[in-house]
Amino acid sequence: MNALGDVITTLPSIHFLKRSDRHNVDVCVKADFTEIFLADPYVDRLISAPNSWFDIQPPSPCDQIEEITVLPEFRTHYDVIIDSMCIPQTVKLIELLKPHAATGIGFDSFLHVYDHPVTIELWKSWSEEMRTVCDCFADVVRAWHKDYTESVPVLYVSLLSQRWAVEWLANKNSRQLPLVALNPGAGYQLKCWPLSRYLELGEMLTTKGYCPLFIFGPNESALVSQASQQITDMNGICYSSPNSRVQNVAALLQQCLLTVCNDCGIMHISAAVGTRTLAIYGPSISKLWFPYHQDWNQVLELDVECRRRCSHDQCADHKCLSDISTLEVLVRALRMLPKC
Repeated sequence: MNALGDVITTLPSIHFLKRSDRHNVDVCVKADFTEIFLADPYVDRLISAPNSWFDIQPPSPCDQIEEITVLPEFRTHYDVIIDSMCIPQTVKLIELLKPHAATGIGFDSFLHVYDHPVTIELWKSWSEEMRTVCDCFADVVRAWHKDYTESVPVLYVSLLSQRWAVEWLANKNSRQLPLVALNPGAGYQLKCWPLSRYLELGEMLTTKGYCPLFIFGPNESALVSQASQQITDMNGICYSSPNSRVQNVAALLQQCLLTVCNDCGIMHISAAVGTRTLAIYGPSISKLWFPYHQDWNQVLELDVECRRRCSHDQCADHKCLSDISTLEVLVRALRMLPKC
């Protein structure tokens, strides 16, 4: 997959395969996302592929495909290759490795490579029926005649990252106040609750005795520039991730009592490491993209009329997000926080 949240939502399927069959399970993933699996006890081998190999617009040149398929990690016979979303590069990989069986989600022009295909149209129809994304991805496992039962993603954090997070926060949070993580960014701007509201929320949390930990991704330097002084003034903490790797971010989130975030990769990381998560949803469908239905996780969203027909890119006023008040988020967050 080409997005952080998509990779994390395939974790239940991967863990199911290891638990049910006790076979060796290898995971091939783009280099930026290898850290998702570094501490995962259910993955036997991690095959790191160039990021460009997963760039489907446009497809990577064939010479990159040939190069990766001769890596020593691939020199084995696989009983089955399970492809969560077909791209030309993985079609070529299946053709060259010739596994005993192959199953995957794919477009019509690619389905010939699969013994147990799942069409993109069927995948989308399942999505419209409000199944979670974990369940939709798991249908490639079911197509291989495996009786998968839905579960939530679990992301394992390395001891090295856990130790780093404890030491880093000890230097930043000298008063040892309870931490609440705030993540104002997202991969798509139209999924973002306004930055000004996050800053207001941070200030309100400080008056309640909490320390706000603002987390920004590697592509959010503009947000950091806008917010850093106000975060300092409220005695909050600012962490700007230098890259797309997740272990250190996951370890920081583990130290927090709650994460308040948009529909984004941080949302998936937070919930998958077991931190209480309040996700603010705009135009996305939470019933599909928030598969974390434990009692301690919640979604805050407005069912405004235009949201049902939203074209996302042409949205003018973002009412589904702009009409959510800071006070409303604060009240929900305080209800979710554990009693100290």
